[in-house]
Amino acid sequence: MNNDSNTRPEDCLFISDLDGTLLDPSGSISQNSIQRLNRLIDCGMQFTIATARSHESAFAILEGLKLKVPAVLFNGVFLTDFSSGKDIIASAFIEQSIVSDMLQCVRPLELDPFIYTVSDQHRLYYRNPSNAGSQAYFESLKGDVRLKYTADFDIASEEKISGFLLIADQKTLEPVYVELKAKHPDDLSLYFAQDISNPDFYWLQTYNKEATKGRMVTKLAAHEQIPLERVVVFGDYLNDLDMFRIAGKAVAMGNALPEVKAAAHEVIGNNADLAVINYLESLPWAKSPLSKALSD
Repeated sequence: MNNDSNTRPEDCLFISDLDGTLLDPSGSISQNSIQRLNRLIDCGMQFTIATARSHESAFAILEGLKLKVPAVLFNGVFLTDFSSGKDIIASAFIEQSIVSDMLQCVRPLELDPFIYTVSDQHRLYYRNPSNAGSQAYFESLKGDVRLKYTADFDIASEEKISGFLLIADQKTLEPVYVELKAKHPDDLSLYFAQDISNPDFYWLQTYNKEATKGRMVTKLAAHEQIPLERVVVFGDYLNDLDMFRIAGKAVAMGNALPEVKAAAHEVIGNNADLAVINYLESLPWAKSPLSKALSD
């Protein structure tokens, strides 16, 4: 997709990942950055996010951002109206039998997962964050209304399982990744990678095979009546690759994983330097007299 001077902001759809992409290295975004994005949205820019975060988590960070386009949340499990938190589309979920299989696999390792579910409300089940990596993640969730302690991970049948997360050192976690991938190749999408903020630990994020950012971005583009060739996506991590494959333009961060950079049409600066916002403000329509007037 070319960013020519005749392209109007409403003709394209810009979608950014959050962590490692739109957010700074501390996982936050400044009010100045929110204001800059809002100015672009006021100029007609069609902008939203695609993140592995939940609505509760993303909304708290992006408070004040006037997203008009639905957000892709929880790695593509949900397409959600951002202002209300109402799910518009829900993708496929993980079968409880697979979760039982996972629990049996990690029990000898004394490793407890975080399990995400939805029924009448979203819940995040935990038991014992047993290592520094999982403890750091748990601490980041303090105040999250989804948190629910469980003694035995006995999840009610009416609750749909959106995904689960395991955190441990590479030696402990990699065999679990290999086993689950071999047992459930047609059922699960698994993302196994080093925790960028805590390199001594790895994360294994797991979703239904049908729940990917790419699949939900495709549904979002259809919902907004924008062809995929007019979709621009920004990302840095393995779970962004699915949307890189279907978008008209895929933009990787300078701090992205090597395989993400290799799949991109363009590589820009780092998230620490607000590269996504700088990129958007560099587009021809963002430099128009109307845009400048709105930013004054």
